[in-house]
Amino acid sequence: MCKAIVSVVTLMIISKFSMAFSYGSTPENESSECHRIDKNIEYPECHFKENDHSLTCFGGIEEKWRTEEKTVYSLTACNWPNITLNPQEVLRGFSSLRKLKIANSNLTKLTSSFPEECQFLEKVNLTHNRLEGLPPDLFANLSNLQVIDLRNNALTKIDPKSFNVSALHHIYLSGNPLKCTHDTAWILDLRNGSLASKVFDREKLRCSVPYDGRPLVPVVEIIMTLKEECKRTVCECELVYVVGRGSKRIPRQLMAFTSVNCSYRDLTEMPNFLPANTTTLRLTGNKIKDLTPLVRNPVYKQVLDLYLDENLVESIVQLDGSYWLDHFRLLSLRGNHLSDLPTYALENVLLQSGNAARLFLGNNPWKCDCLFTPGFQDLLIRYTNLVRDINEVRCAFVRGDENSNKQIRDLTRTEICISSEESTLIYPLDILNIILASLIFLILGKLLYDYWLFKRTGKLPWIVSKIP
Repeated sequence: MCKAIVSVVTLMIISKFSMAFSYGSTPENESSECHRIDKNIEYPECHFKENDHSLTCFGGIEEKWRTEEKTVYSLTACNWPNITLNPQEVLRGFSSLRKLKIANSNLTKLTSSFPEECQFLEKVNLTHNRLEGLPPDLFANLSNLQVIDLRNNALTKIDPKSFNVSALHHIYLSGNPLKCTHDTAWILDLRNGSLASKVFDREKLRCSVPYDGRPLVPVVEIIMTLKEECKRTVCECELVYVVGRGSKRIPRQLMAFTSVNCSYRDLTEMPNFLPANTTTLRLTGNKIKDLTPLVRNPVYKQVLDLYLDENLVESIVQLDGSYWLDHFRLLSLRGNHLSDLPTYALENVLLQSGNAARLFLGNNPWKCDCLFTPGFQDLLIRYTNLVRDINEVRCAFVRGDENSNKQIRDLTRTEICISSEESTLIYPLDILNIILASLIFLILGKLLYDYWLFKRTGKLPWIVSKIP
């Protein structure tokens, strides 16, 4: 009975020692032995500690330690001299290994999986290297692996299948430029036993470009939500940018900007539904005529940039006084059927709005008459910096019209307000005006002559002497 109790106690002590060995030093408080060494080492240099059976090497591993009759439980390799490492070759002879650390090096690639003779490995630390990817079967032979630390590398993508180890408890991935795409959706799966549930520093993960520095989990949530919402449309959707930095306590601090492309979809109406955070909408090359949804459908309130080129739009009068027109940033109406627009309303918006940045109105059949064109021309000239295609804003093509296809910006008032029929009547009037002007000058000249003659001779003009 006593022997049995002693055996149980011994097993408990061994178990606790094993757990302490595996987890006693977390990534946050591990010794920084690799940071205290000069990286310019010409030959491998190793130091062995008998008390804990740990071997620390710099600049590579001396060959003798593969054949040395010493049991190594912990191996630390600092400043690995090459950019590649073959675990099958490097770890040959370390069959008792429980802990492996390769850190502070320019290591970019592991060329094989860990060997079967290292099946007792419980912790692998590959931090502060430049690893760009991992072999899919890297950990396949490590059935006792419990902790993997891959912090501060150059990993852009993680394959969950590479970490299919039953004993695995903790994974550390922060400090890697992970790409936030649909392929990163595994991080949202927190079911028991999933890879995401084992990522200990999940909230510290950050995206690489184009969402550089943004928290990975909220961004991936936005991407996956966008993917599901986009299925309700016939369009293509893209998360363009994310502003702000989220945190565990304030996950909604992020502001997303989404672009939705519905161009050339043969649409006759504007979409009734748009994914959340849609700020840019492209509807080029459809058959849309009615812009009423911009006024009535609340999903368009968030749309800042609207491309409606090559459609059938004939009027934007319905936008007058609308929330959307007062807050838009870009409106492109190139290649539609516009002949006029509410100049006063648009000018008022451009004058007061701080958002309006670009306006495209070219390749429309604009009406050039004395009623509409002068005000429209003033608008174009006053806001040349906003109307980006002002050279393409021309009068409609009308056969026989002298202003046909002319740039509206360059028209004179005479060209705008006087028709060719009216101009034929102007020539006789011009002749009459010239005659009358000549008579006036003749009379004034005669008056001055008579005055000069009277002063000189005292003789009155002939017509005055004949007046009774």
